[in-house]
Amino acid sequence: MSKMWIWLLGPLFLITATAKAHPVSFAGAFSLMSYNKENENEMLLTYSMTSRLAAGLTYLKTEDAEYTVPRLNFLAKRWNNDDSQGNIYLSAGYGTDRSYDEVKGVTLASADVDWEDRRYYTSFQYTKYFREDSDIQRTDFEQIKLRGGVAPYLAEFNELNTWLIVQFEKKNDSSIETTQFVRLFYRNILIEVGATIGGGGAFNFMSHF
Repeated sequence: MSKMWIWLLGPLFLITATAKAHPVSFAGAFSLMSYNKENENEMLLTYSMTSRLAAGLTYLKTEDAEYTVPRLNFLAKRWNNDDSQGNIYLSAGYGTDRSYDEVKGVTLASADVDWEDRRYYTSFQYTKYFREDSDIQRTDFEQIKLRGGVAPYLAEFNELNTWLIVQFEKKNDSSIETTQFVRLFYRNILIEVGATIGGGGAFNFMSHF
């Protein structure tokens, strides 16, 4: 990214990207997000057609299924305050569910809510994959994530930003999994390195370009 674009987009990133890679970015932007941990990998590529609407493709691999879903992400509401911002995003899509030697259709519905300033960050995400009927008994895949974070120091856009984040995640009828992350954010590259309470590793990557 040229210095001119950094200068033009810097104030925007200060508000919109220091703490979270949103499912809708500025018009014309591509976003690549990847969430990885033991037995689960997710990749999301989006293109923001406007500042409120993005088209994307999700690939999610779990222990027993692979979901490939084209989707639309919509910024339903944004609160721009003097020193903070809140957002509500809605997403929907339809694609394929490959599991148990079958390929069936699957419908995706998701909602993201977040609030952040330069010091604190919170987010809530609910995602559900509605599987089509099959002769094989399969339950819909449901995932809930709740996150909170704090920046131990305030950095400018062209400096390395660091966040400490804790995530609570629940999938279907499993117990709640707690993961602690260190988030490093530099310009348009964001990575998270984490570990669950049980000792499993996690690695996330996000970028706008």
